[in-house]
Amino acid sequence: MTIISFANSKGGAGKSTLCLLIASELAHAGTNVLIIDADEQQSCSQWAKRCRDAGTLLDAISVSRASTPEELKALLQESTAEIVLVDVQGSMNKMLIAAIVASDVTIVPSKANVMEMNETVKLFEWAQANLKRAPLRLVLTRVDGIDVNTIAFKDAVHLIRKNNLPAFSTFIRSRKVYEQFSNNAGSLATIAKDPSKAEQVEKARANIVNLISDISELLKTEREA
Repeated sequence: MTIISFANSKGGAGKSTLCLLIASELAHAGTNVLIIDADEQQSCSQWAKRCRDAGTLLDAISVSRASTPEELKALLQESTAEIVLVDVQGSMNKMLIAAIVASDVTIVPSKANVMEMNETVKLFEWAQANLKRAPLRLVLTRVDGIDVNTIAFKDAVHLIRKNNLPAFSTFIRSRKVYEQFSNNAGSLATIAKDPSKAEQVEKARANIVNLISDISELLKTEREA
């Protein structure tokens, strides 16, 4: 069983959406996925309910709630899923510690600007200072097409390098179909049934699959080591 957590110290980076997008792509490929919603906002649980009501939730996805570290540990021990994704708040508390310690990797989504990156640096520093094992990896999210040429983006990249933050090379673009997915689509493949959105969905899915490949390669390398 592979356990992947998603955490950030500031809202608005698309943490829960990224967790769900990865879950849906894995499930679409036939992988049995458990999402543990350990975030007080319950975004993943609410998404799952909307999708069930719409009849779009993939059979390979199940969602459970965890309000305490003990509940989180119990769900992990009981799970028979191939992959468990844990959506947790980035607040530096016992729940975050439990999620990080239990996970093979903890993904930290962040927008590429100095304000967001400074908060992200604090999360990495806290984990490194307080945990013997802190397998955190940064992924830049909600990146618009022109962002990579802006001073704000370059300043954010400078902070990443200055603080030696381990980051995935793939970053997640800002896409309208991700917003539609967050409603009740169940998967990006469902949205592609609309011919006018097929090309958008193809690019969006490729973006998520590339990140999944990066994660898989990281885990493979660490296990071999």
